[in-house]
Amino acid sequence: MTDAEAEHADHRAAAPIAPSTETQVGVTRWAWFLTSPRGRGIRALGYRPFRRVWATLFVGQLGFWIAMVSMQTFMARLTHSDPRWLGLLFFISFIPMLVLTSFAGVLADRVDRKVILMAGFGATTVTMGTLSALQFARLITPTLLLPFAFMVGTVFAFNAPAQQAIIAATVPAKDLTSAVSLMSVASNLSRVVGPTLAAPVIVLAGETVAFTLYALAGLGQLAILARVRVSPYEPEPAAPFLQQLSDGIMHARRRPPMGAALTVVCLSSLFAGAYTALLPVVADRAFGKGPDGFTAMVAIAGLGSMAGALFTGFRESAPTLRTGALLTGGFGATLALFSLTSNWPLALLLLALSGGTYFAAMTTLNTLIQLLAAENKRGRVMALFMIGWGGLVPLGGLWQGQVATALGTMQTLGLAGAVTTVVSVGIAVFSRRRTPLAD
Repeated sequence: MTDAEAEHADHRAAAPIAPSTETQVGVTRWAWFLTSPRGRGIRALGYRPFRRVWATLFVGQLGFWIAMVSMQTFMARLTHSDPRWLGLLFFISFIPMLVLTSFAGVLADRVDRKVILMAGFGATTVTMGTLSALQFARLITPTLLLPFAFMVGTVFAFNAPAQQAIIAATVPAKDLTSAVSLMSVASNLSRVVGPTLAAPVIVLAGETVAFTLYALAGLGQLAILARVRVSPYEPEPAAPFLQQLSDGIMHARRRPPMGAALTVVCLSSLFAGAYTALLPVVADRAFGKGPDGFTAMVAIAGLGSMAGALFTGFRESAPTLRTGALLTGGFGATLALFSLTSNWPLALLLLALSGGTYFAAMTTLNTLIQLLAAENKRGRVMALFMIGWGGLVPLGGLWQGQVATALGTMQTLGLAGAVTTVVSVGIAVFSRRRTPLAD
């Protein structure tokens, strides 16, 4: 069997590799674990195409977090931790998600999703290589940093729908929850490892090396994704952009509870989900920990997020709107409690709980939406999810930066958490408990 045939067989199998096929897995016990109830949370790893897509996400996200922490630390140092500059950096980084992702979603339903991803990885390499060269020449200022942050956000916006949509092509539907949760784990594992690596990289080598590492990560993603083969899908006939965009929105509205799930995602991003924009200020002014405290906060929140995503993958019950909304309410509540403490260890514990509940909620809602979406509209539907999850974050970061200047950082975080809790719990109370494919 050729490598291409093996890839195709891996994708089309109705279940992960059985224990008897030791030549494909290598270890019979590992294959048995994947097919057992105890292995449901990581069952998607039994498929080679998924493993490679997972690796591209992890490598890219690892480089992204090293670069992003470097940008935030650099901006905080140059502006003396001015929350307005930090909020602006956050806004510039994520505004492409709001403005461009809808177009990217239509593109992901028209063009080969693998081609879109490879183009994005190449753009990452060029962008970060240029930034690294300018920083090496000592030409980077806070103002000049903003266009590069915008470019990083633009690449992320164009890749996001295709990256989300391609997941469903690497595993069968029954293992989609495992795949989505493992993708969340990759994202959050990089949030733990990335900032942990960023601190010594910045101290010992400087921002130039940090930016170069992200450029090299783009090359690594290209090398891995080039070996991935997934089954093709039948796109819809070509139609005007606005019509296809409208069709995607109507598709979400006609398949309840998809619309309500997207509402919860939007709510969390607009309020509590943007809290990371203020963490450099919190670390510096509320706890006196400076950049080291900020990286510790990001790492702890990422560790909690990874645990929350894994917890969701191992759950036996199907994802529901009520579960996702209640978890979102729990995220808001822990963030509100975080805003009230001045104890450093307790603050880290609450950040871990915040990260855990947030990503448990987002993984639940992501899986719910993926299970409801039609394949030829999946790119547009996942674009709506990514707009809600990431596109509204810059608006949240922008208003939080401005309000924090007037009311105080911790007070602003408390307000954001309280609003998220009240509205999310309200949606959970008034929603009917239903399985993803009830309609």
